[in-house]
Amino acid sequence: MNNKVLVITGMHRSGTSLITHWLYKCGLHLGEQFLGAGIGNTDGHFEDIDFVEAHRHILLEQFGSGDGTIDTPVCSISEEQLDSLRTLMQKKQQAQPQWGWKDPRTCLFLRTYRELLPGAKYLVILRDYRSVVSSLISRHHKSTDLKYAAIGGIRQLIWKYYRSDIRKKKLLQKYSEYYLKTWILYNREIQQHLLIQPAGTYLVVDHSRLSGTSQEIFDYLTRQWQLDLTYHDFAKVYKEKLLSEVWDVAAYVKDKSLLDEAEALQAKLLLHSLLK
Repeated sequence: MNNKVLVITGMHRSGTSLITHWLYKCGLHLGEQFLGAGIGNTDGHFEDIDFVEAHRHILLEQFGSGDGTIDTPVCSISEEQLDSLRTLMQKKQQAQPQWGWKDPRTCLFLRTYRELLPGAKYLVILRDYRSVVSSLISRHHKSTDLKYAAIGGIRQLIWKYYRSDIRKKKLLQKYSEYYLKTWILYNREIQQHLLIQPAGTYLVVDHSRLSGTSQEIFDYLTRQWQLDLTYHDFAKVYKEKLLSEVWDVAAYVKDKSLLDEAEALQAKLLLHSLLK
């Protein structure tokens, strides 16, 4: 079947929800039912439930958790799981001549999708590891913040002026290295994928330049990949106030070689970007 398929990839908290929201407004079919909004993502994730559940199921079987914050690659999936994904692909392709999806966990299954969708195009959103790790940790912090906001009174004041900073430090100590390893795994999988993919089948975009290159991205998708889209003003979906503060996560990473690896990986991925 001669479908046009766009796979939107990138680590959690990298701006994939933002770009997917925009492409949805531009007219790209991205699923029948989306995952709802959440902490740090009030406009919604724009993740196709079908893909989210398929990926979660596989991860749950292999790692005991479906959220995808892991630091080891996914093992070869079973024939039953492969058949399930193949059936999902067929369902999507029969429904729409032009479609795509977004789920950060897709990064963990790129080898499988190369087999199932040999003609797919890949839009990769790259965000620096400091911002991603900070955003993931901030989400934990915000959940506690919301809890005390609901309680109000003296307990909220104690939280705001005393306990909040203590909680932040504990979260940084607990999660900085853990989430950095996850960032490295996801982006290593992307880098390996791009080295195999033919030129012209992927587009890497730096998260920090999304707003300034939206027209160039649109032109590439419509002219190079022949997607039938109608331009929507990117400024109408971009909300800078939703960006989390970038914290000094490096200070809490014990294995400093991970920082070097992340820096090198980031530089390699930026070399793939066509939008300089």
